[in-house]
Amino acid sequence: MKKLLLFVLLLATSCSAIVEKPQVSLKEARFAGLDSEGVSIDFLLTVANPNSFDLPLNGYVYDVRLMALPLARGESRNSVTFGGKSATDMLIPVRISYSDVMEILKRRPDLKEIPYQLNAKLDVGTPVGNVKVPVSKDGVLSVPEHYRPGNLLRQLGGFLKGT
Repeated sequence: MKKLLLFVLLLATSCSAIVEKPQVSLKEARFAGLDSEGVSIDFLLTVANPNSFDLPLNGYVYDVRLMALPLARGESRNSVTFGGKSATDMLIPVRISYSDVMEILKRRPDLKEIPYQLNAKLDVGTPVGNVKVPVSKDGVLSVPEHYRPGNLLRQLGGFLKGT
């Protein structure tokens, strides 16, 4: 019995040494738009799978901060397959409510460079079980000119003059 247990333990250890964790890089963080509910920000990640076999994404959790304010937290169970020996793009869409946007605007940020921090954990399946792949990215997000408050107010003023 001890020999069988030792064999299973050695087999599991050797298999886990064979499976390499995917490497994650941030391809782009972009202001995706606004609507009646708030602001959308997209984080486009590239996941490189160094293994010769496919790895499935079983889901992920994320936490986003803008100007050090914790603004969005969520999870998704969307599945993606990371092909073997290839890189695959995946999107983490984030929604921020208008009340949180107002908290950011109170700090009078430079809308060309709003600092953000994305922390996520990808739940990736492997032949020897699931692994959590941590993602931690910092950078700056730029609000496109046509979405900046001054420009929106000018557009609203032009609309009101036309009526």
